[in-house]
Amino acid sequence: MAALHSEGNFIFGLNIASPRYIERLEDRKLFAVYYVSPAGNDGATGLSVADAWQTLERVNAHGLKAGDMILLQGGKRFSGHVYISSKEAGRPARPVIFSSYGSGRATILSGENSGLEISETAGVAVTNLVFVGGGTKGENDRSGIYVHAGMSNRVLSSLHIRNVDVSNYGHEGFTLIASGAGSSISDVKIERSSFHDNGWGGVNVTGNSGNLNANKNYLIQYVRAYNNRGIARSDGFVTGNGIYVADIDTALVQRCLSWNNGAGGVAPVGIWAAGSNNVTFQYNESYSNKTASGTDGGGFDFDWNVTNSVMQYNYLHDNDGPGYMLGGGPTRNSGNVVRYNISQNDGRKNGKGAIYIWGNVTDAAIYNNTIFLSATSDSGNAAIRATEAGAGGKIPQNISVRNNIFYTTGGAKLINLTNGIALKSRFAFTGNAWFSGGGAFGIQWGGTNFASVTAWRTATGQEMSRGLSTGYQGDPRLIAPGTAGTVGDADKLAAALLPYRLQKRSPLIDRGRPYPFISGTIPAAATDFFGELLPVSGRPDIGADEVR
Repeated sequence: MAALHSEGNFIFGLNIASPRYIERLEDRKLFAVYYVSPAGNDGATGLSVADAWQTLERVNAHGLKAGDMILLQGGKRFSGHVYISSKEAGRPARPVIFSSYGSGRATILSGENSGLEISETAGVAVTNLVFVGGGTKGENDRSGIYVHAGMSNRVLSSLHIRNVDVSNYGHEGFTLIASGAGSSISDVKIERSSFHDNGWGGVNVTGNSGNLNANKNYLIQYVRAYNNRGIARSDGFVTGNGIYVADIDTALVQRCLSWNNGAGGVAPVGIWAAGSNNVTFQYNESYSNKTASGTDGGGFDFDWNVTNSVMQYNYLHDNDGPGYMLGGGPTRNSGNVVRYNISQNDGRKNGKGAIYIWGNVTDAAIYNNTIFLSATSDSGNAAIRATEAGAGGKIPQNISVRNNIFYTTGGAKLINLTNGIALKSRFAFTGNAWFSGGGAFGIQWGGTNFASVTAWRTATGQEMSRGLSTGYQGDPRLIAPGTAGTVGDADKLAAALLPYRLQKRSPLIDRGRPYPFISGTIPAAATDFFGELLPVSGRPDIGADEVR
């Protein structure tokens, strides 16, 4: 058997390059390996390099069964596309596999078609391939990899995408949609892949909005989503996202990079979720994302109908919109946690704030984050902002904001709450650090601006706990706030974000309040942003750094 490309050889837990697995491949009673080469012949058997097929059309004409493997010659280009029908399916332990053999990755040039379409089926693994579309304009309205279950009651599982590069498609790099009534696609992994320079977005995973959380168990890790511009649509459809997941129960998005998406899009976000439960975003960098509209363009977002989910250990910076957003609108957004993250100069456009909360957001905990925000031309911008605008009268309720560092410069506001929210006191601020360097201190509490924590506390009862004053106004003594740049490697975030560690004599050490109550569905954080173990008792430090 010819050598496989050495990267990304693990598929569904199996090392497809191992001798033991190769022995299984050679047992033709189980399944077959088919080779495809530009030098091949579609009249050949395809069962060896010497008898390789020539075209993707020949692959499509052959009915694939569980365990079959299609290997394209590495370093070569193939025009056309791959189509997997509902009659072709693998199983978790024996997927239908597409990969490359020899040196390098094979490239599929699919023109106006999807590079790979998986129709009403699953049990498929794709690794070590490059997909290039015919452009983001004109008639090209296809996704690079398109997985769909549009028929009713299709309950599908097992899809693994690894080490692929997808670009230049008019729609998205990767689209998965289970739109059929009662249908779902579960147990999906997307790993170590890049989705870039596509028209509508990078990665888009959705289900049937009437069947929330039907898709289960998604893992997206080490994915790079960038330069997905988005397009303005008259119907307001959201385009220009980096990574978007919806209608999922249990999803983990980690160690991903999302940048420079959404410049032509309407309400895009670098990485966001909607209509989902138990979603975790961790150890990601999302930055320099844009919007062509008056909304979004941020780094992260838990939006409508997201519940019991966590954002932690992420670094967001230089986004047009909010770094971290909880958005309920008129629908619910409940039980979510934002903790131990760092934001630097987010909210560059439209005055949305570094942390932005709007609409029907309830029972949220926002704690031990470090927020640095320099002033913009929009006076509405703030380190943390909340509004009920566009939410049908719904307002945030039971929002705990504790042990965060809010650091602004140039006169940027620390808080900006609209009057309707401020008057009803639905927020509880305790144990936070407040500092405005090089400009006036400002807390905009509805129609009143406060020039100190003391004045704000006296008038509103905020930064109080059991009758005692909490909160700190003054320099938190971070090592070098505002000086962190782009990291570009999700494994190096802790080492690169040293400017946001506390100095040894910081007044914030051991000054935080006890951790807020979190529902039993979300365990307490084990470490700070930098991997330091958190104290199980006593008072924590304020901010994303727990000094040892």
